[in-house]
Amino acid sequence: DINVCILESYPECSNPRLFYIIPYFCGQHPRCREPGEWALERAKLNVNENFLLVGILEELEDVLLLLERFLPHYFKDVLSIYKNPEHRKLGNLTVTVKKTIPSPEAIQILYQRMRYEYEFYYYVKEQFHLLKRKFGLKSHIRKPSPRPEFFIPSPLETEEPINDEEEDDKKWLEDIYKR
Repeated sequence: DINVCILESYPECSNPRLFYIIPYFCGQHPRCREPGEWALERAKLNVNENFLLVGILEELEDVLLLLERFLPHYFKDVLSIYKNPEHRKLGNLTVTVKKTIPSPEAIQILYQRMRYEYEFYYYVKEQFHLLKRKFGLKSHIRKPSPRPEFFIPSPLETEEPINDEEEDDKKWLEDIYKR
């Protein structure tokens, strides 16, 4: 049971290195392998400076729309391909048997163990939402997932598009390619 695994600190659920995503975005520096503020900040910096788009799985359709808009040569009609019933069948071939939801106590422990990962996730999510708003995409997510207690809500998370008269989409995209 997942709750027993987490609450009783079984090795596969209590590894102090529950640190998976940040090292990929942080880079090759040895400090990128150690959970901490330094690796987190470096990963955030790399997301801003070296990636055209970092999306989130919960909003995959919006990720695909932006990819199609930014890189049409590679992603032309990607959303229609994704929504094709034949493609959908392939995604439904795997299911979790006897799936249980972790208890609130277990979830809180995981939040504490993975605090840097969660902070990075929410940062990437905020940046993704900023990008969506810049291009006038509204979120299709009904109810946002709640942040754990140790995160301070960010004023960046809104659903309205940004009306930025000074800079049009094309110029902004050209600036990205100049980097």
